[in-house]
Amino acid sequence: MSEMRELVINEEEIRDFLLERLRLEGKCGEALDKLSLPFLFASGSELLRTYILNASGFASTLPDKYKIPQRGYIWYLFSQAVREIEVRPKEILIRYELQDSYMLPFRQFYL
Repeated sequence: MSEMRELVINEEEIRDFLLERLRLEGKCGEALDKLSLPFLFASGSELLRTYILNASGFASTLPDKYKIPQRGYIWYLFSQAVREIEVRPKEILIRYELQDSYMLPFRQFYL
């Protein structure tokens, strides 16, 4: 496979996703304006990871032997494909390379 791909996430897209996903309105919705992409990335936001996996379509590229319906496992595989990440105040750029095979976890805590 070894196909290099690029995903660009901008601040407006992730805010729209969070507003929809969390169903925030009024002052709660306004609180999202205080969140920054670097904060979401550095804090290991589960919602940001969900957005990245959905936007990249990574799970659909996996061979059947890796398809387990657990986001943590798919994120573990995606992390092996990542080659470069640039986190800017208003944008995150992720370059990743699809692999023919992925390393399974040392312990089978996902299975």
